[in-house]
Amino acid sequence: MYVDRGWGNINLAPWQIFTDKHHVREVVRDYAIQCSFEFLVERANKKVYTVACLDTGCGWRLHASRLPDGTTRTIKKIDNPKHNCRALKTHNSLVNIKWAATKLMDDIRANNDISGRTLNELLESRFEVSLKTSILYKMRTLALKEINGGHDESYGYLPGYAEMVKQTNQGSVAICAWEAEYSIEKPLTFTRIFISFEATISGLVNGCRGLIGVDGAHLKGQYGGTLLSAIALDGNNQLFLIAWAIVSSEDQET
Repeated sequence: MYVDRGWGNINLAPWQIFTDKHHVREVVRDYAIQCSFEFLVERANKKVYTVACLDTGCGWRLHASRLPDGTTRTIKKIDNPKHNCRALKTHNSLVNIKWAATKLMDDIRANNDISGRTLNELLESRFEVSLKTSILYKMRTLALKEINGGHDESYGYLPGYAEMVKQTNQGSVAICAWEAEYSIEKPLTFTRIFISFEATISGLVNGCRGLIGVDGAHLKGQYGGTLLSAIALDGNNQLFLIAWAIVSSEDQET
């Protein structure tokens, strides 16, 4: 019972070797999704992994166990390998956010703004399965966090980035401000950052008109805030970025 869906011919056979317990579970899941059936995990621990087709009348059952080296796994037995159950159509409970993120990671990496509809079209064309659009957007968020890192981690790099700018680009201005919080998990909270490179400061003094404008744009995402940009006009009446800052809101203080 094999349907070629463009992701390689996944076959399972007795004494097939897997690198570890995670590997055998991933391959069995892919095989079940590929062949349009669901399975029930009968037993799963450090030594054995046994699953059976969810259709009680099918009889498909797989048993894998750990080899003497303590790491690799092998399939010891497969009952009714050809199946005799009705194949699922597009919905399969084995298709979850984590699985979809793994299969579509390269597509999301190439286009961070890829839509849920496009992601679903990719799932249907490659694997003949589908997920709700709302779930796919959650999946994209999960994948982007794995690709780019979380916001908490990224904000934590800002003080080091500001110091690096001042050390490697003499004459630049880089200020990162934090506020203390009475929390063990988050002793400091980011409030604002200001960056102006030496080249833009020199360009303002030597080649720009005496008029500076400030523009603000609201940032989307978990933490929000406002991106402020200081703009001047150069000798050709072209916009010239002088500095930028991220602040909590656009007000007189910031």
